[in-house]
Amino acid sequence: MGFLDSIFGRRERSGTVAKERLAAVLVDDRYKLTPEMKEQMKIDIAEVLSRYLPSVDPDQIEVAILRGEGSDKLQADIPLRRGRAGDE
Repeated sequence: MGFLDSIFGRRERSGTVAKERLAAVLVDDRYKLTPEMKEQMKIDIAEVLSRYLPSVDPDQIEVAILRGEGSDKLQADIPLRRGRAGDE
C-alpha cells in the first residue's frame, strides 16, 4: 500500500502529527529555545552563509532540533535561489 499511498498522497494520521509536534515542543523546551531565539538563529545563519552563498533568505530557513537515539540534532533546511550562469 505504500506505493499507492505515495501516488494518491495519503495523509498522515492526526495522532502521528500531534505526537511529532509534541516531541518538537519538548525538545525545544529542553534547550530553552524560544520562538524569538529561533528567529534570531535563522537571521544569524543567513548572515554567515551570505558571505559564501548568494541569495540566502532568513524567512525561508527552517530550523528544528530533532531527538536522536544518542543525542539531539539541530537540523536546518536552507533553500538557495538558483541564479543564471554568470550572475554574481
